[in-house]
Amino acid sequence: MKHLNDKTIQSYIDNELPESEKKMVEMHLGECPSCSQKIEEQRAFTEKLKNSMETLASDNVAVPEFSFGKATRPEVNVNRIVLISSLATACSIALIAVLINLLSKPKPTDYIFDFYTMEDYDANKPSAEQEFAEFKMHLQTEETGINL
Repeated sequence: MKHLNDKTIQSYIDNELPESEKKMVEMHLGECPSCSQKIEEQRAFTEKLKNSMETLASDNVAVPEFSFGKATRPEVNVNRIVLISSLATACSIALIAVLINLLSKPKPTDYIFDFYTMEDYDANKPSAEQEFAEFKMHLQTEETGINL
């Protein structure tokens, strides 16, 4: 059978083992002199430690009474709350104004077709500009129904 480990020995000395484990340890101690010796050494050490702790601690030690103070809520600064809520409202309004301004602007593609008109058509311009002007005029005639 295996020998008892230190944790089991200390639990046995402190009387912290369940009844079933305690019986198994006692049976093992009856058969194993090595573990019985360990138990006696550990008991002696524990007793010496207990005695030394008693001599260090005096009976006249005063332990102060511990009590919880009454829980208090911090004071509410009304001016601060009003200022923060006013700033939040102003920021919200400014954000809405910026969004409306951005959404109401025409898209860049809307400007392309307004750039050339029939008056801008000039045969002396480079061919790319002429083709674009013709394309734009063609679209205008389709939209308005006017033939040029």
